[in-house]
Amino acid sequence: MPDRSFSPATPRRSTFTWAASALILGTLLYILPSALHGNPPIESAPDALRYVADRPSWRLAHLANIAAVLIWAGSFAALAPLLAPAATGLRRTMTVVFTAAAAVFAVYFSIHAFGLSAAAEQYFADGANQAAILERAETILILLGSTAFTAQAMLGASIALAAGLITRAPGLPSWLGWAGLVAGVGWLFGALIVNFAVIVPFTALTWLWSITLGAIVWSRSASLRDFASSHTNVW
Repeated sequence: MPDRSFSPATPRRSTFTWAASALILGTLLYILPSALHGNPPIESAPDALRYVADRPSWRLAHLANIAAVLIWAGSFAALAPLLAPAATGLRRTMTVVFTAAAAVFAVYFSIHAFGLSAAAEQYFADGANQAAILERAETILILLGSTAFTAQAMLGASIALAAGLITRAPGLPSWLGWAGLVAGVGWLFGALIVNFAVIVPFTALTWLWSITLGAIVWSRSASLRDFASSHTNVW
């Protein structure tokens, strides 16, 4: 029989489980395509075009990365009012920043997905004016450089804000929030000093953190629902 012990305003256990599942799915969608496509040698336009041309899945992999960040944003937006109902201002700030970060990241990786792949196809086509295409490719690489660190910084800030909420979630261990805060701030710092050697390890730490968070929320969905049920004013 259906459970009628709580009102429609009370969050169901399934809300936690699907949000946790989406968080893990988004992370895997970020990791696997990133490992598949790698990073092109952006110092040389001809080498970058060759790198992209040798990877038929280039466009699809980058679209999967965009989907991953959108899923992240949706997952954290769904979990935030349930895990930290009292932190209204921080929740709203995180939602705004994460939404903006996802939009900037989508533009950044769309340039990768469509701009670079189109230039690579044109460059290696029969009878192509390769000199003219190289000029366009150089422009694309400049655009990528102009958006890359902004997107990375905004994602780091989003993760840091989300982790800040986790530190205030009564139903979760405090170390989980602090670990995410270290990952997000490190990611942000790496972007601000324009250094992928710093960004990459903190991005990997964020992947590990988000999967751990999803697993813990999943395993504690019943107790988290009970806590949220006593704070239905956030719904």
